[in-house]
Amino acid sequence: MLKHLAIIPDGNRRYAKKAKIQMRNNYKNSIEKTFDIVGWCVESKISVLTIWGFSTENWKRSNSEKKVLFKLFEEKATELLLDERLVTGGIQIKVIGDKKQFSKKLQSLFCDIEEKTKKNKKLKLNLLLNYGGRYEILSAINNLLKESKKNVDEKTFKKYLWLSEEPDLIIRTSGEHRLSGLLPFQSVYSELYFEPKYFPEFEKKDFNKAIKSFNNQSRRFGK
Repeated sequence: MLKHLAIIPDGNRRYAKKAKIQMRNNYKNSIEKTFDIVGWCVESKISVLTIWGFSTENWKRSNSEKKVLFKLFEEKATELLLDERLVTGGIQIKVIGDKKQFSKKLQSLFCDIEEKTKKNKKLKLNLLLNYGGRYEILSAINNLLKESKKNVDEKTFKKYLWLSEEPDLIIRTSGEHRLSGLLPFQSVYSELYFEPKYFPEFEKKDFNKAIKSFNNQSRRFGK
């Protein structure tokens, strides 16, 4: 049974160029689509959704694009905090990544959302923001060294990762056939599904097709 779904929502900029949509409107629509997918996951009884919103490599993008994206993060976070469904909807939200590089305002909003939703049990939504797989592993190793840990086993190492849960299925949109550093330690047994559509084009029927593909797999984990 599919319990943990991870998504790489790729192709936003290419879609905006193809459809001649302003970048701000395109990113705003993609953020809303993320929460559409939350609803689809609840319907499918998926208990964890991990979605990549901003990578450590995305800092290389133009200042104007980053400014637009961070402003949208602020607007959506503020909107969520004012919506009582944030509690009654049963969605627990965690922001995973190095949050210290974001503005104090964004850090505070992320903290408030996590606090407000920490008791929710219906679905856990992990938002990967300023996340990079190599960065996560190096962070874990440095924290282990600080504590002088020796003879570290897999169980202990997982405790130092930002996200210990292993995805059952990873979907990447846009037709690119790589993970680009998404959860390298956690994804070793994940099923991979590459959707040719750009993320803004990703619809419920595409979501259901990916889930059906997963359900048809025989997962033996090396046995």
